[in-house]
Amino acid sequence: MRKASQTELIFIFVVSLFTLLTVLKSVSAVDSLIQQISTRRIENGGVVILGKAKLPKGTKLMIDLTRSGRLLGQTKVFVNEEGNFSSEPFTDNNKPHPSGIYKVKIYSYFNKMWQTDDVLNKTGENGAKLLPALLVPDDSEFPKAGGHLDVSLDITFPGVSPELQAIQAVKDAILTLPDKGRSADPIKNVIAYFEKAGGFKAIGWAANQSPNGIWIITFNCIDAGQTKKAQWEFNPKTKIVKYLDPLAKLLSWLPAE
Repeated sequence: MRKASQTELIFIFVVSLFTLLTVLKSVSAVDSLIQQISTRRIENGGVVILGKAKLPKGTKLMIDLTRSGRLLGQTKVFVNEEGNFSSEPFTDNNKPHPSGIYKVKIYSYFNKMWQTDDVLNKTGENGAKLLPALLVPDDSEFPKAGGHLDVSLDITFPGVSPELQAIQAVKDAILTLPDKGRSADPIKNVIAYFEKAGGFKAIGWAANQSPNGIWIITFNCIDAGQTKKAQWEFNPKTKIVKYLDPLAKLLSWLPAE
């Protein structure tokens, strides 16, 4: 086998170095102050957006959630000392958003209206101490004057579990009582009414499915200082909800105002 000449070795070295620089440039170009994003559906069906940012503790970020160009929600978060942040649960008027792809916009400005002095000491005014390539210029005509964070990406909301679907069906149910007629509000609003009146506090919901497919939905609460529970039956085939005890009956009806 013929040995490569010195000229050939130099050429190979230059090509390898050029390739390496190209790769490094590509990695840098896709780098971002937002390093990780994930979602988690919680007990009430809301979806929490979790993330990790390459920003100092206390940095304020805004998160906009949209789908098909419609704003579904907006929340403010703060980066913790590990760089993590977590949003308030996103819901559709207290109902779970369906599974699917949504768009999230995460943005922040590095000025005194947005950030504390401690944060600005680390980021610089208008992000002067951050890498310019990771920011969107505040003024495209003068990009060196500073910039802000503006990242948009697609995220996937996980599906709603059968348990949550059954609980939501009970919450949304408007029942008719034989001695009082049809309720003016769904069960969730009746519960909210009692909570607002005082002396009554919700603890949480649970769902258990029997072998025949019928769901038993339990609502745990504190009433007049005592821990109590109310139960309803939900048939996923007929979509019928029935109260199973006196407390569930009480929480299933409100008169029309």
